[in-house]
Amino acid sequence: MMRPVALLLLALTANGAVYEWGGPARKGVRELEAKKYDEALRDLRAGRAELPQAAGIPYDEGLAHFGRGSPDSAVARFQEAMKLRGDPARAAAAYNLGNLAMRGKDYRRAAGYYKDALRIAPGDLDAKRNLEEALRRMREPRSQERQQPKSGGSGPSTPEGSQSPLPKGKGEQQPPRGSPGEFTKQEAERWLQALEAERRARRQESKSKSDQGGGNRDW
Repeated sequence: MMRPVALLLLALTANGAVYEWGGPARKGVRELEAKKYDEALRDLRAGRAELPQAAGIPYDEGLAHFGRGSPDSAVARFQEAMKLRGDPARAAAAYNLGNLAMRGKDYRRAAGYYKDALRIAPGDLDAKRNLEEALRRMREPRSQERQQPKSGGSGPSTPEGSQSPLPKGKGEQQPPRGSPGEFTKQEAERWLQALEAERRARRQESKSKSDQGGGNRDW
């Protein structure tokens, strides 16, 4: 049984208004919010001179490219954002890359990007939910026939600072920023089991709090 996944792209940086310094980058964000994608790209490019290492600018460029119907350019900008500074934008870029890979039924790549999003933001429930579903779909025979493990990549990354029981293999290395972490078959099974266990624990916690008059979100 397939669980629903959230495949809408996050517009975190634009909506979060991280461009407190103003200038062309802030103007580009306003144009992005107004769906004036060509104008947004022009001003965001101009804003690169102000903060060349900020992940938010290529991230918002990715949103603009996606809005104007250029998903390949969006992927390139999101991958660039993952190499720069600014964890909120980097995590959102990894999440969006995972969603784009899911749309293309590249579940192995999607899982790697969701794992990278969790490495940056361990508490992201949407990324956990989508990672669980990507791993489930990787189990399907057709998916396994369609997707071959990619060679030449670095070792897989793992979430850091998480309080959850997500597995961390010995000797694992983080992938280059911008490239997704890879999953071996055994690692995928470990992660899936851990995610399922965490979801069950969260559901039980939510039920307990609900019985006490509280509430909590489950994925």
